[in-house]
Amino acid sequence: MKLGVTLPGWLRARDEQPIDDVIAPVELVKPALMVFCMIALVVVSSLMVIWSAHQYRILFNQQQELVQQWDELQVEWGQLLLEQGTLAANNRVESVAIKRLGMHIPEQVEVIRDER
Repeated sequence: MKLGVTLPGWLRARDEQPIDDVIAPVELVKPALMVFCMIALVVVSSLMVIWSAHQYRILFNQQQELVQQWDELQVEWGQLLLEQGTLAANNRVESVAIKRLGMHIPEQVEVIRDER
């Protein structure tokens, strides 16, 4: 359907194409497909960003729990070292040897030397 009216020269564009050059629907498929692919890629990319942020939070929480557990183990290790130092003190070993084992300090001590 073509109208027989022509536009005045001042209203027309300089390089005006005739109206007969209508874009066929088949020619619109490729740009539409490109736009759809770009939108799909943007959506997938945003979902991957959300997933990676979630994974980061999970791993960060696990790391914080492990750091807290490590601190608690360090405190316990320090306490065990203090306890070991207390139990291995010379005066305690001597008192346990006397009370539990019935040992006593020798009256005479002989030192034997290896004279080769």
